[in-house]
Amino acid sequence: MAVAIGSATFLNGTLVIKYGMEKMVTFALSAFFGVSLLYIVLFHGEANPGVGILLSFFGMQFFAIGFLFGNLRALAMEPVGHIAGIGAAITGFISTMMAVPMSTFIGRFVSDTALPIFYGFLFCSSLALLVLVYLKVYAKNVDPNVIENEH
Repeated sequence: MAVAIGSATFLNGTLVIKYGMEKMVTFALSAFFGVSLLYIVLFHGEANPGVGILLSFFGMQFFAIGFLFGNLRALAMEPVGHIAGIGAAITGFISTMMAVPMSTFIGRFVSDTALPIFYGFLFCSSLALLVLVYLKVYAKNVDPNVIENEH
C-alpha cells in the first residue's frame, strides 16, 4: 500500500503541472468513489475475495488517496499561506479529529469481511463529492470581489 501511495505522490508532481490541482482532486475522488462502488457491486453478500484481489482493490484506493492527500492539503493551505505553520497544524488537527471517530465507527462493523471498509469508503467519498460539487457550483456563482468586500 505504501508503494501505491508513494507512486501516486511521485506521479502527482508531474500531473498537477499538466492538469492542475482541482482536476486531479476531482479525478482522484471520482476514482476513489468508483473503486469502492465496484468492490461493493462485485462482492456484496460474499466472503472476502482472494488476498490478491483484495490487495488490488486496496492498492487502487490507496493510489487515489496518494493524489488526494497532497492536493487537498495544498488547496486547504492556499488561503493561509502567510501563516503556513499554524495553518498546517490546524488542518492536520481538524482532519485527525474527523478521521478518528469515523474510522472507529466503520471499524466496529468489520468482523470477517472487508466489505464494511468499502462501504465506509463509499459513504465518505460520496460526502466529499457532494462537497466538491457544491463548492464548484458555489464558486462559479459568487464573485470573489463580493466576498473580499464583505470582510
